[in-house]
Order: sequence, then structure tokens, then C-alpha cells
Amino acid sequence: MKNNKYVLGAIISLVVIAIFIIQDPFSDKEIVMEELQDSKDTGLEIGNLAPDFILSDINGGEVQLSNLRGKLVIINFWASWCPPCREEFPEFEKIFQENKDIEVLGINLQEDKEKIDFFLEEIPVTFTLLLDPSSDVKEMYNVFTQPVTYFIDKNGRITDKKFGPLTEKEIEEKFGKLKESSEKDKIKVLEDGTKYIIHPSKILSGGPPKDGIPSLDVPKFIPAHEADTQVDDDDLVLGLFYDGVAKAYPHKILNWHEIVNDKINGERILITYCPLCRTGIAFKPIVNGQEVEFGTSGKLYNSELVMYDRLTDSYWSQTPGKAIIGSATGQVLEKVPLDTVRWKDWRKAHPDTQVLRKETGFIRDYSRNPYEGYENSERLYFPVESSDDRLHAKKIVFGVEFNGKSKAYEESDVQRDELINDVIGDVPIVVLWDDVLNTVKIFERTFEGEALEFRIENDKILDNKKGEWDVNEMSSKLEVVDTFGHFWFSWVSFYPETELYA
Repeated sequence: MKNNKYVLGAIISLVVIAIFIIQDPFSDKEIVMEELQDSKDTGLEIGNLAPDFILSDINGGEVQLSNLRGKLVIINFWASWCPPCREEFPEFEKIFQENKDIEVLGINLQEDKEKIDFFLEEIPVTFTLLLDPSSDVKEMYNVFTQPVTYFIDKNGRITDKKFGPLTEKEIEEKFGKLKESSEKDKIKVLEDGTKYIIHPSKILSGGPPKDGIPSLDVPKFIPAHEADTQVDDDDLVLGLFYDGVAKAYPHKILNWHEIVNDKINGERILITYCPLCRTGIAFKPIVNGQEVEFGTSGKLYNSELVMYDRLTDSYWSQTPGKAIIGSATGQVLEKVPLDTVRWKDWRKAHPDTQVLRKETGFIRDYSRNPYEGYENSERLYFPVESSDDRLHAKKIVFGVEFNGKSKAYEESDVQRDELINDVIGDVPIVVLWDDVLNTVKIFERTFEGEALEFRIENDKILDNKKGEWDVNEMSSKLEVVDTFGHFWFSWVSFYPETELYA
């Protein structure tokens, strides 16, 4: 009996040692905490937004991951009894001490403060140590052993990860990759202390002063069946379907206002439109952890709308959704899917939609387009930092960017080809023509850990494994890629090294 106990103990020891050195076979599985995460772009794949969490530190303070946007973050799951954890800690402390723009979060796995304090007497560190007593974050990040490490960029996206011990060389390589991801958006400081990514000299006046193009802060809506006198069938609208609610924002109104501070079921949603770039983008307007209103700054960057938030007064660039000047510099807004479509197509797909009404409280001639003829001309009203003559400046493209790699798909090409399987920055995607809304949709095509190959046969979307799909099913089961229609000049001004689908 005693020998059997020794054998059992030896087996357990071997299993524990093996766990330290193997990768988690289920590391691609997405686990999210509903009360903290609802973005389809969130997960544990490289390139995904890291799942958000709130934990207490060992001194009783509180840390929320999303509040660290604008900084590089290393998350390390550890335990005091774990030998590899002890070896890694001095390396993480060195990184923390030598880099001002990085946060290291050591998440302890179910140990009490007394054990942690004893550990720190032997291996003192100054980076933040967090407690996860109920294992919520452990489960969220699919941690079944320790150590486990995630590397997260300033936009909150995972750039690398490791299940098991990291060598000194691996830490150096993965941290180097993390730093490289942020170099192009390095935060600088003016003599007066103002933070910036884009120098103020590159931010040009568009003519109207701050709030000279007034945002709609208390928007009013009418049901679709009452909108015939306000919207024509072929009018372009921004179509939003969020949390079970459908809304349409006509271009003819947005031409005069550009920003709508709206709410869906009590949650603030920011609708933005730049007539000069034909970019309609929706965001969750969270700045410094608070929901805030945005307004028009009267400024342009790359001939595109520059917004400001009414909490910090920082300037934000529309396409990346990033703060570029001010105290919020480096923070990034989470995008919400938004379609630019004809009113007749949106109404058909969403008969219960609400429509932004033209009785806005402002005196504007919404029947007149102040940019008449602009979209057919090669002419730009304002300069851009990069130009490219592969397409007509005002051709409409849908752009994708992953891990520093970008690619654009001309709208007419997608309509012609109907479906495109592609890989951008190691991320498999599918680009397809939605023949209900008559627009482009893009999804990551990884499903249950496997990259699917899609095709269209007899007007049906099929794959090489599961079988038949439709666009609604893809929207609910696949990751929706952040994309929206741009004029070509606008996309390439932000992503000058972009590939172009041909």
C-alpha cells in the first residue's frame, strides 16, 4: 500500500512538471465574461482585443485592463510555488523599470496576501500584483497552469502569448515585437506638456470653428413607415443594428452635422461621418473609463474629420478612432459595426428600423448636398500625407488591417467576385458581397479553431466543413472584422503600404 502511494505521488509530480512545459491545446478557445465583454472582436487569438477585467491589487486598489489603453501591457499568471514564475519575475521587473510606457500585471492564482508577501521578501518586484480569488480571470484567459503570459499593445490587442515558461530570449523577442507594434504611434510631448501622436502642425483648419458643425446630442427618430417624406429609396444611410435595435442615419442630415451622440438601450453610441472621405464609423465612446459625448473640432487630418471628446478636450482621428493630441492621447475607441447602404435596402432588411428625423432643432437645408460633385472628382479639398494612383481617388474601398499588414478591396471587385478567401497578417478572413444590403461584409473565417474555406454555389454560402451559412449566421458565429467604406485616397493616406486586391 505504501509503495502504491509513492508511485502515485511520483506520477502526480511528473504531470505537474509536464504542465509547466507544454502549450495549452485549447488556447484558441474564446472565453469571455459577459458582464465585462460583449465585443465580437474579443478573444485569445493574436490580433484580438484582450478580454477586459477588473481585479484588486495586493494593496487594496482596483485595476481595470481597458483603462490601460495607450500603454503596452504584459499579463503574467503566476503562483509563488511555481519555479518558472520565480525565474521570469526578475526579467519582467527589468522591463518594467526600463520602460515608462509599459504596465506589467502579475495575476496571482488563488494565493493569499501572506504567501505573496513572503514571496516578495525573496523576489522583490515593483510592478502591479493582482488577486484573482474566484478564478474568473483565470478562466477568461483559459489558464489551466502557470506561468501563462500575454503581451498586449496600446490598442488593447494581443500581439503574442505563451502557455508555459518563457526563456530570457523569448521574453526579449516577444517584448521587442510588442514595442515594435507601438513605435509608429509613439507618444511625444510638446514643450507645454501636451501629449501628441500627430504633431499639431499637421492638423489643419477645415473652415468652421470648434462645434461650428454642430453635433446632434439629443437626436430624434421616427419609425420607417413614417419616413417616406424624409428619405428617398436611393438615399444613402448609415445603418446600425446594435443590441436588438436598428437605426438609420441619412447622409443628407449627417452632411451638416457629422456626429450624433446617440444611445441604444441606455448605452451611449457615437455615430461619426466624414463627407470628405465618405467614412461612416460607429464607436463606443469610452474615455478614461467614462461614457462621454464627442463634438467636431473644426479640424482635419488627412482631409478627414478630427473629433474632440467633451471630457478631456483631446483630438481624435476618425479612421483609427484614436486620440492624437491631448491628455487622452493613445487611447483607442472600440468600433461598432455600421453599414453604408441605400435606404430601400436597409428598410427591407430591418422593417422595424428607426430613422433620424430632419427636425433636428437646427436650420439647415437637408435637401441640398453641400458636397455636390465632389465624389466624382479627383480633386481633394485638403492635403494628405500619402497618395497613390492605383485607383481613382474617390473609388470606394473596404480596408482591413491586422498585425501591421493592411489590404483594401474595391467595392465593385467584391460585388463582381461575390466571395474572397484571404489571409491578412496571418489572420484568415472572408470578404463577401451581402446581396441583401448590397454592401461588403468581412469576417474572420476561423470557426471552432479551424480556418474554413468558403465558396458560393447556387447562390448559397458553403464551406469545406460545416456546410451552409448565411450572412446573419456569420455575423453571430464568426468575428466581424472592423471595416467600412472609404474613398481610396482616404484609406491609403492612413495605410500607405496597403496591398490592393486585384
